[in-house]
Amino acid sequence: MTEKLELRLYTSPVGVYLTARGRLDSTTAHQLGKAIGVVLDRFPTDQLTVDCAGLDAIDAAGVSVLMLFRTSALRLGVHLTIADPPPHIRAAIQALRADQLLAATPCDVSDSAPPWHHTDRRRSITAHLHCLRPTAAARRPRRTR
Repeated sequence: MTEKLELRLYTSPVGVYLTARGRLDSTTAHQLGKAIGVVLDRFPTDQLTVDCAGLDAIDAAGVSVLMLFRTSALRLGVHLTIADPPPHIRAAIQALRADQLLAATPCDVSDSAPPWHHTDRRRSITAHLHCLRPTAAARRPRRTR
């Protein structure tokens, strides 16, 4: 039984922001790889941030995909970073010796907080982020039998 991985892609003046929710494991890592590949191919940006706050679990395959695309992004001049990893995700990344994924970004060490940073997670993000894909309800109505 596999749980799904939900990905949302946003653009902002700072760069591209990808949120991941669910499990990032060997059965779902290819989805994240495809999403990051699309960003690197189609969006001219200097910063790609993957928000891991909504991840329930990660395994070696998930960390491997992040490392692989971090290397690809650096070759293209894009800085790929991980934002808000929960303690168990951070521990898994450190256990697999992929600490460079957790490295501070220029945005993290500046005086101003990044536009997606907010202290109250229950509130919506007030930054000017534009979702590239509408929600399922907005795309098409469900069929009823």
